Amino acid sequence: MEQIRKFTLEFFRSLKADVKEDGDVLVVSNVPKSFEDLFGKISPYQLCFSGGVKDCEFVGKGSAVLAAMTKYLEGSGKATLLKIDFDTHSGHKNLSGGIDPEVEIFKRLDLKNCEIANLVKKNRNNFFSRFTFMTTFRYLNESEQIVNEVYVHDGKVVNGSLDGYFVTEGSGVGCRVSELNTKKDYEIAREKVKELLKGRTAELGEMLSRKVDVEIARIKEHYGNQMRELGGDLGGTLEKVKEVELKLRTAEDSEKEGLRARLERLRNSLVKIGDDDSHARVLKEQEFTIKDVIHKYSLNVDNKLVNTTVIYYPVYSFRLCLKESGVRCSVAGNRRFLEMSYDPLTRSLGKIFCESCKKAISRLNLCSAGHISCDECLDHCSECGKVFCANCLKRSCSVCAKVLCKNCTTMCLGCGKYVCRNHMRKDCVTGDERCVNCLRVCLRCHGMAQERYFGEARDGSKVCSKCLGKENLSQRLKFSRD
Repeated sequence: MEQIRKFTLEFFRSLKADVKEDGDVLVVSNVPKSFEDLFGKISPYQLCFSGGVKDCEFVGKGSAVLAAMTKYLEGSGKATLLKIDFDTHSGHKNLSGGIDPEVEIFKRLDLKNCEIANLVKKNRNNFFSRFTFMTTFRYLNESEQIVNEVYVHDGKVVNGSLDGYFVTEGSGVGCRVSELNTKKDYEIAREKVKELLKGRTAELGEMLSRKVDVEIARIKEHYGNQMRELGGDLGGTLEKVKEVELKLRTAEDSEKEGLRARLERLRNSLVKIGDDDSHARVLKEQEFTIKDVIHKYSLNVDNKLVNTTVIYYPVYSFRLCLKESGVRCSVAGNRRFLEMSYDPLTRSLGKIFCESCKKAISRLNLCSAGHISCDECLDHCSECGKVFCANCLKRSCSVCAKVLCKNCTTMCLGCGKYVCRNHMRKDCVTGDERCVNCLRVCLRCHGMAQERYFGEARDGSKVCSKCLGKENLSQRLKFSRD
């Protein structure tokens, strides 16, 4: 009964009639004249779905209202186009106003160290199909009708209803309903209806099968009695023939002659029964009667598509500009443009993924290089203290092992390794920058230079070439004075 109520609601709403629910009663007014003429009554109608309600038209199996709705659909079973309007109405009961991007975003995302600097909302149309099937079960001079609505979205059957949505007649989408590709959706919906009907079909089939078995047993007993009255039991004679034939195969030689004589008599009686016109007539009548009973107790299922509705609605695209929290838009800082899709029908926002671990996140961080990061993949640079994601903190000082960002590392041209600024020194001989692992200390001037720029002083110590040069110059000056 709930299916019939739902079908009635959708039917009159599709006719643009005014439908109000007053408890268990539907009050329907402003019904098109074409339906009033078919039904034979002028609206408004007060409709109920259980018997015994005063001053109401009952809607149910065998009712005039349901028959009129079915006939109306069969005569106008065409495709229609509807639009769900979310901008002029939220699409939900007792709510109003369009889609607010920030509200939908902050319902699902927690922006930790960043904020929205700018947001642009755009939309495109998305489509899904609704197929209304009227299934009629006919059996034993009775008929039973079931109405099923199947919604197909993105090639899948979904639980759908237009209740509570602000729906208008579709227009302005640049295509007619006949041009929309609903063929694949129809095939999917048809298979779904078969699945929905399996239970009732099996139930009726089992009930009719039991009745058929009882009737066939009664028919066979009746015609069996007629066969016996005609002086011959064909089935019994056949059984006896088989029995004697089996005995003859294993009998002793002394017994075979008697068994052969008995078998001959049975075969002769069998020929007599088979050739008898009366027996043939009885058997033919029995066969005809059984076929008639099978036909009488058969189940006829008529599954008819009475309406196809293509519904379209806007799917939104939110283009965000994220910026570092607390930084004015006019001040330079890290920025990130992000595009998110929002489906108001399923109320789903496109997922955001951490760019380091690739996991979907609901707590969003913006690293100092503008990358999206989860909490687990965010850390600080040991040198500058800024927050970076795991992709940005892949370097570390080869001397002290501090985790460093790109801007806080220097590559030593001597060994090719990265080091922090604190472990870079100027070669006192060449003036080149090198890491402390590529330099050694001169014990005389305490400067640092590469190993190849060291030599042995007169006192046997290792000194840099600058100190070695000064020592050699001092010695030459001393010799010249002498």
